[in-house]
Amino acid sequence: MMRRIKIIKIMAIISATLVVGIGSYWQHRLTPLRKTRVAQTSIPTIFVGGDYARAFSTDGFVHRLTAAHLMTKGLVVHVSHAGHVTVQQFGPLKNNPTIQVIFADNHHAKRQARQFATVMQGLAKRYHVTRYNAVGHSSGGNIIFDYLTAQVPQRAQINKFVTIGSTYPGLTTQQLNRLPRSLPILNIAGHVWHTSGDGGVNLQAVLKFSHQLLAAGWSPKTQIIHGSPLTASHSMLHINPQVDLLIIQFLYGN
Repeated sequence: MMRRIKIIKIMAIISATLVVGIGSYWQHRLTPLRKTRVAQTSIPTIFVGGDYARAFSTDGFVHRLTAAHLMTKGLVVHVSHAGHVTVQQFGPLKNNPTIQVIFADNHHAKRQARQFATVMQGLAKRYHVTRYNAVGHSSGGNIIFDYLTAQVPQRAQINKFVTIGSTYPGLTTQQLNRLPRSLPILNIAGHVWHTSGDGGVNLQAVLKFSHQLLAAGWSPKTQIIHGSPLTASHSMLHINPQVDLLIIQFLYGN
């Protein structure tokens, strides 16, 4: 009996030590965000997750950046399978507001791009969004890109575009030329140590987008996150404070 109690105490101490250690490590990783200062504007940033993404995919961005007082949670937009749009408003669209777009049908990027056009029409009409930033993780980048290069009326003008761990197979110069010529673009890739990419997509496939942009006359910024599977893998890029910092500095930095 005494031995069992001793084992339980040891396990409790180990568990508590792990919790404290992980918490301290996470707080350390958040420190650069807390020390960062950026301009405060009324230009919203729209976040779009990737394949099979739920709200969790972009919740982390919003939580960490608002906790650091770098952004303000604005809207969460839900798109049904049929394309019906409902909006939850959490605050006014000021002080670097966020807009999360969450698709019920989250596995068909081409269809989502068409639904995204409906979202943008609603944001322009109901919330008077005239300029916006866009951040897409994985196929979220493709959804935004397909919308930007579709030949559909666009009442709001994109200000800056961030693509994270996205690849653009079959991309043509004709498609690229439909992008606004002066659009600032940040392309972020993950590279897990001793591998060819982030475990989900190949590093060179992500970097190819930057090469194509450069060849077509754009001047994209390219950042590679090197690290372990806990920081640089495909599904961890959108919960990495280092990525948050790159995004906020690119979008709102002086």
